[in-house]
Amino acid sequence: MKIGSFHIGSSFVDLLTSGVLNRILISDLNIWAAPVALLSALRYLLAPLSIWAGYRSDTRPIFGFHRLPYIWGGRIPMVLSLPLLPIITVMLAANPRSILAWSLAVFSFLIYGVGTLLSGSTFLALVRDSAPPEKRGQAMSIVQTFLVISFPIAGVVYGLMMPVYDPATFWQIVLFGMGIATMAFFFSLLGEEQRHGTIVADAPSEQLPFRTLLREMWGDRRTRLFFLFLALGATSAFAQDAVLEPFGGDVFGLSVGETTRFNAYWGTGVVLSLIGTVIYTRNRQAHEQTGTTMIGLILTSIPLALLGVIAITEAEAMLIPVLFAFGLGFGIYTVGAVSLLMAMTSDHRAGAYLGLWTVAQLLFRGLGIFLGGLIRDLGLITTGSLNIAYGLVFFLEAIGLAICVILVYKVDVPGFARQTRTSVPSASFAAAAE
Repeated sequence: MKIGSFHIGSSFVDLLTSGVLNRILISDLNIWAAPVALLSALRYLLAPLSIWAGYRSDTRPIFGFHRLPYIWGGRIPMVLSLPLLPIITVMLAANPRSILAWSLAVFSFLIYGVGTLLSGSTFLALVRDSAPPEKRGQAMSIVQTFLVISFPIAGVVYGLMMPVYDPATFWQIVLFGMGIATMAFFFSLLGEEQRHGTIVADAPSEQLPFRTLLREMWGDRRTRLFFLFLALGATSAFAQDAVLEPFGGDVFGLSVGETTRFNAYWGTGVVLSLIGTVIYTRNRQAHEQTGTTMIGLILTSIPLALLGVIAITEAEAMLIPVLFAFGLGFGIYTVGAVSLLMAMTSDHRAGAYLGLWTVAQLLFRGLGIFLGGLIRDLGLITTGSLNIAYGLVFFLEAIGLAICVILVYKVDVPGFARQTRTSVPSASFAAAAE
């Protein structure tokens, strides 16, 4: 639980860049969604850095520490990039086409993204190192639960602090978020790694050349289908990430504070369904979770389709219940997908497979975020209607997740698990994070 408090800081800084800023730029300053979404997607498009950082932390200790230097080497630049956000909003409010403002925005998000990727995988490795093998699943579950719970809390706090956009108040919540994050990081990491600790490789075969491993993995049809499932699922599930809060402002005229609480509504649903699904499926093996994943996909796609209806009909009374339902479905989908991801990992190629699945999720999550903004803008240009533009994003997400149901059914996860003799715990919260 101590090391899990790290994610309290993660949620408070992440929401500033992925939620509050997007709403201000798109809805309050009337800037096109596509460039704003591309800013949010930058860190995910740099996802291969996470594999490199994890490899370096395994093999290149700094001052006798394997993990902590890489974690702090990422988190410190992340936090220090945040004061640029209120400066950027003021500059873009004065001139939305300011090259200097957009250059600062790209610089800020690149620093933030690189910091996230350098520290994210190495932090998860630290969590893994801190627990005995039989308890690593439980340790990861506790740590990631902190992240899932902290996001709704951060959304409520920021919403109360800035119910309506104001540059001075935005400065205050940025400084507040930086303070919370710094304290959480220090508390969680203090004493969590011993100097000159030894990292034991679980899979000597990981030392094979990366291209050889990649060809070997990619030659399996099940690997290709599962990669496609993860990629399409990440694209479809996160396409609304940059436009959900602007949707509340543009279609219903809601304030910044009200739209920031969207994260609390669907985040609460995620927490409840995560816990409930893990308890209900606790006796299942990881490779037996295909049905859970399919149910989660369906229960996530239906609320997204309903959001499309809400956007077109302006049925505001349905908005909060549907956001909560979206969270419920997403939590079930997460538990199922994480279990399958574990089952689709060979014992002797664990690092390579997990790296491949991480890249699939992060790269295509970033692509989805960008596409969500682009589709919104193209829809607005084509139809002249914000309602239809946002509805189009939600409808396409629902279709993508429905296709994922077919893909995951065709993968044959049990066959892969039997062939590779993978033995892993059942459902975990692990993928609720990034």
